[in-house]
Amino acid sequence: MSHEVPESVKRLYDNVRISRFWWDGVQINIPMHSVYATIPNPVADYYTTIYGYSVPILKLGKYRVPIWDPMRNTISKMPKFAIILIHQETDKFGLYAYPADCIDDTFDLTYSEWFERQQA
Repeated sequence: MSHEVPESVKRLYDNVRISRFWWDGVQINIPMHSVYATIPNPVADYYTTIYGYSVPILKLGKYRVPIWDPMRNTISKMPKFAIILIHQETDKFGLYAYPADCIDDTFDLTYSEWFERQQA
């Protein structure tokens, strides 16, 4: 019986898996561990105004998930995808979504590469 950690798991120790998608011509990179789900062809259950912006809301079970434009613009048309992201502060858990026109393949970065990109 082998006690070796599989290679697919070992790389998680040294790398960050990045989810890459596009919205309104802008590439967005999010660590994969922050992505809760991807919903194709989302349909807003209703709209609300948050900070003066019209924001579509998805009802997902007991959660109400806003689709928030990362460039802080009003979403005038529903996206092809809703990238559901996890938000946690202390013991509080919530979900929100970013819109996406298309999704690229994930890729890996070392932690130092990830942190360097955050400085730019």
